[in-house]
Amino acid sequence: MSRESVVEKLGERHEGVDYFYTTCHNNGCWDATCLIKCSVKDDKIVAIEPDDSVNPGVAREDDDENAVQTGMLQARACPMGHAWRQELYSENRLLYPMKRVGGKGSGKGRFERISWDEALDTIAGKMKQMAEENPDHPWLYYCYYVAFESSDFPFASYLPGTITGWGDHSTSGSAAAEDFHLGVRLTDCLIKGTSDAFPGFEAPDLLNSKLVVLWGFDPMVSWFGHVPYYMKLAQERGCKFILIDPVYNVSAEALGAQWIPIRPGTDTAFGLAVAYVLYTEDLYDHEYVAQWVEPDGFEEWRKYVVGEVDGVAHTPEWAEPITGIPAETIGAFARYYASMKPVHLQQMYGVSKRNLGDYAAAVAMLLQAMTGNLSIPGGCEGGGANLVTQPRLFAPVPDTGQIKGDVVNPITNNNNKVTEVMHCQKLYAAGEITEDEFRRRIGCPADSPLPNLKMAIIPNNYINNQHHVSKRMQGFADMEFSWGWQYFHDQPSIEFLDIVLPSPVIQFESTDMHFFGINRFWNSPSGMMNYFLFAGKGVNPPGEVRSKDWVWMELARRLGFADKYCPKMLDVTDWRDWDEQVIERIYKPAYEKWAEDENGLLGYYEVEPPSWEEFQKLPIVRVPGEPGEWFYPFKNTVEWGRSPFKTPSGKIEFESSFVKGNDLTKTRYGGQMDAYPRWQPTYQDLPANDSYYHPWTKNFPLSMVTPVSTYRQHSSNDQNPWLKGDCYEHMVRMSLADAADRGIKTGDRVLVYNQFGEVEIIAYVSSKLLPGTVSIGHGEWSKFDNVRKSKLMPYGIDEAGNCNLLIGDTHLPHVVGALLTAGLVEIRKVGE
Repeated sequence: MSRESVVEKLGERHEGVDYFYTTCHNNGCWDATCLIKCSVKDDKIVAIEPDDSVNPGVAREDDDENAVQTGMLQARACPMGHAWRQELYSENRLLYPMKRVGGKGSGKGRFERISWDEALDTIAGKMKQMAEENPDHPWLYYCYYVAFESSDFPFASYLPGTITGWGDHSTSGSAAAEDFHLGVRLTDCLIKGTSDAFPGFEAPDLLNSKLVVLWGFDPMVSWFGHVPYYMKLAQERGCKFILIDPVYNVSAEALGAQWIPIRPGTDTAFGLAVAYVLYTEDLYDHEYVAQWVEPDGFEEWRKYVVGEVDGVAHTPEWAEPITGIPAETIGAFARYYASMKPVHLQQMYGVSKRNLGDYAAAVAMLLQAMTGNLSIPGGCEGGGANLVTQPRLFAPVPDTGQIKGDVVNPITNNNNKVTEVMHCQKLYAAGEITEDEFRRRIGCPADSPLPNLKMAIIPNNYINNQHHVSKRMQGFADMEFSWGWQYFHDQPSIEFLDIVLPSPVIQFESTDMHFFGINRFWNSPSGMMNYFLFAGKGVNPPGEVRSKDWVWMELARRLGFADKYCPKMLDVTDWRDWDEQVIERIYKPAYEKWAEDENGLLGYYEVEPPSWEEFQKLPIVRVPGEPGEWFYPFKNTVEWGRSPFKTPSGKIEFESSFVKGNDLTKTRYGGQMDAYPRWQPTYQDLPANDSYYHPWTKNFPLSMVTPVSTYRQHSSNDQNPWLKGDCYEHMVRMSLADAADRGIKTGDRVLVYNQFGEVEIIAYVSSKLLPGTVSIGHGEWSKFDNVRKSKLMPYGIDEAGNCNLLIGDTHLPHVVGALLTAGLVEIRKVGE
């Protein structure tokens, strides 16, 4: 075949093709607006291509040094972004509303197809009934994202009874430490806009770093957007990398990092030993400490670290048998770390989201303060809210005309304690626990009513995706009425719904808002907030799938407040007109108002906004960053000469004055915490219950970690054929020693179990993790064998290997709120 004929045939494939741009927000990586170009033919997406809205035709994200310095880079999607077509057109896609007949849970009951009118009338009727029957207690849980002192439930201001959460999932393990020691609250700077102290960094600032410490961090896999690309650029330009982690990961290999293997859960001990070297060898940054650190607390922690408090000097030699890291290595790391300023030391969520993990998070932040790296170019806060920076470009703000209702729903619980809410409300009703104990367990403030959940709305795979799945399934099975949206017939969460609605894939098939009211003007990701995208609707959804926002409007009509909920769309009743009218009535006027540039920002960047019609063809606006002026943690407040630290002292507090002066059990935190990070808390007799040193190791001697994968974002894409099999096979990784002790080899089917659950999975034997540690990737859908049931596994053993079945949710008397991601397990070959 000639070259000409090949080109001709390829050209024929592109005849009649239109293009639109969108992003992958539905994956769950809401802090990374990667850009994808979609080819559409005959109302179907036929191809998904990388971003070409800048530097088109270039083999790497940038095209020259100017692009690197200004952040004018392509925002390329990961494998999940390019694989979405296989999700859209799956044969297993749910296409119409259904109602449940019979019991809830895997293997119980069945679904029958119903009309949209029956579904909406039933849901609205239940909402009215429950609002009338429950005037004194919050009764409704909308589990899209109940966090940041708010609920994402669209009717929260009209319908009383919505539970409202504090805390969040991602930074939950480090939030208390960040608040108590730095006075930084993610809610204030990200959601409320009441603080201008931004703790994040722009990705190009990594080019200022001499050393990057990846502490429990795998950015090439788990951090989308520009950050991993700039890390690779920094490495090419001489920056050094160190990985502190039980598992040798992809980033260590890609970035040439020195690997310091550490026993899971011993990060606090490692950090204390590093601090010992910094204190005793006088390696800390005196000038930075004098300016930004509260001196009394600095001295109090020094006394503890060097052994003046309890007689235990937290030396590298002390830490060696705890962490498994040679004392020589700990000392050498401490000295190297102190000499390499600026250092970007970033401790990630896997370290802090385990029992006592917020002590480890606090240690990381305090080490960055000791070395003067916390708020300087090339530095890093150390943990917590590294996502939040000052935007360079603000997107248009659409106006739906909504008139908020007068209902105020009080904060009722920590957002990671909803399962405990369902569990405790039964104990409380039976008189088995007191009101004070109920409040303590769920993080309910003293002045808030206790929740008594009757209805759950589940628009995702929530039941499968977090710790203690068996306990959560029982809670949802007992729920009086549940409904929600699902994508596929066999999603684990669908088994607990009374009515299920078919969900559009929002980035392709609708104009729906995302959680926290994120509209179709999607801002660029953390790390380089210099562009925004308008993600319109690219294709029509299949079957009877309809826009979620149309559904909410139809429910609002039935509940009597549609005229307030979305006045601009009040006369649009036909679902087929919804998306077109949303764009015409809400998004087009917002863009045209933005293009008027009332604040002069576009003129400052010399951006000439195109007309709305032209903008639709390439709906992305970028502005260049300023070389050498990249945002580093707290840059704006530091350069204004104002402290960003909202602690009582206005400085970084090594000993938290808030914790020292308050009984945390009387606050929403519900538990206890020492005023400075310690290896053994003063209020606990036992070590952390997911550590090597807890008595549970007698029966469950292996420490399980649960990292994310390149091919799953939470549990999105579990059923995607392009992201399974040869691409990704779900396995439990074991060390050679642990596998040999149990007679296990790669490819064996094994049972992983503990007091919380039992899962079957394939074993993979590797030298790239510490003995005593096993690793199971997060994101697999549970698949229960309904025949092999037990008291522990009432729906049957999980044959898919969902790690969340093996993780408990108890971390009191410690601070309430961490979304736990680790546990202790044992493994044996199936059949033995």
